[in-house]
Amino acid sequence: MTMVKLTTPDLAAKLLAAPFSRDMSAVQAASDPLVDTPMRVTLDQIRPYQHNPRRAPNPQHEAIKASIRLRGLDQPPSITRRPGEEHFIIRNGGNTRLAILNELWVETADERFHTLLCLFRPWTARGEILALTGHLAENELRGSLSYIERSQAVDQARQLYERECGRALNQRELAERLTADGYPVDQPAISRMGDTVTYLLPAIPDALHAGLGRPQVSKLLLLRKAAQKTWQHHAPDGESAQFEPLFQHSLACCDGDLAQFSLDRVRDEVIGNLAQHLHRDYDELALDLGETELRRGLLTQLLEPEVPLPRPEPGKLPAAGSFSASPTQAAAPDNKQLRKHIAELAQAINAACAPTIEVLAQPEGLGFACRCTDVATLPVQGQALLGLWQALADPTAAPAGNLGALLCGTPNHIPWLDDETLARLFRLIKLARQLPHAGGR
Repeated sequence: MTMVKLTTPDLAAKLLAAPFSRDMSAVQAASDPLVDTPMRVTLDQIRPYQHNPRRAPNPQHEAIKASIRLRGLDQPPSITRRPGEEHFIIRNGGNTRLAILNELWVETADERFHTLLCLFRPWTARGEILALTGHLAENELRGSLSYIERSQAVDQARQLYERECGRALNQRELAERLTADGYPVDQPAISRMGDTVTYLLPAIPDALHAGLGRPQVSKLLLLRKAAQKTWQHHAPDGESAQFEPLFQHSLACCDGDLAQFSLDRVRDEVIGNLAQHLHRDYDELALDLGETELRRGLLTQLLEPEVPLPRPEPGKLPAAGSFSASPTQAAAPDNKQLRKHIAELAQAINAACAPTIEVLAQPEGLGFACRCTDVATLPVQGQALLGLWQALADPTAAPAGNLGALLCGTPNHIPWLDDETLARLFRLIKLARQLPHAGGR
């Protein structure tokens, strides 16, 4: 029997041949921690999340950049990595901060903008869903998404959920899954978002991406429903499928700059096209659309919040328990979760109004404390906001002198909180009311 002596190069070649070749993706995946782990990384190793719901620039970009330039990055984003990929990605919010760090690194070459300590969170089988819902929730807290960005992200989440469970989901099921994954939303809001993507986005993409909001969207959808009912009443049999192209054409004529978008013009186009195709009088159809009922319906939608409040019986006040979560919703969060959400809301409010006020999460009290190194440099609105936080943290303290102006505004005085920030403040107070009065503060 002849023995073959292998040289070192021959041996190396055989070891590197299949199936012994190096699988770099497997090596990379195996090298990532299996539990949440702090990790020091550089900007070169991180990429933004590709499916970030926010598509337009963050309106607070420059304010956040000024704060990071002055103070550094107080809250590094958490990161993760898909199996087999070379770069980390932002896990649940922080794409704006990553973009700002890249800008500051190019502008200053300061190492504190190039290397950061992030929390690495392992990728799981539900990684895509958790990343999308995490970014959706984080963007809502840190800077409001446009209505169409929110609607498209919810629609993308629906596709991921349906792929996960292998079947179509109804609106109630989708709302339950989103809520369970950290983005609470009710069924009526799901319905409105779905109709926006299906019926409005193909016709008026420019107006929607320019910032057309929920009140205007609600009016358009209500107009569509009324117009469809009129079409079904007057159109010949077999022409029901012709309504949608007509409505889309009417809407598309009005798309464009948000400042010039007019709901009255949309209504006029819809009625005019209906009159032409149905061979009816314009005034007859305008009356048939039921303008009085239409306006009444619009008022109801404008006054109704995203999560409907309980409606008491005539002559009775709602019971205190009626404001609690319904049995179909997820269980109430514990005090630790409540304080975490309260701190996140406070951080978002400060980021919008007074970025130089630092919010520190705490395990007791309301869940946060505020610190400002130089109160005198705060704008008037920032000083009023700081006074509000102090009053909430200590109910026995005298109320902030400018609290009324902060909430309602006064001529030539303090800019009041915008609607989005005010909604966050009300949400913060509602969560704080769920904390125990004794021993919880």
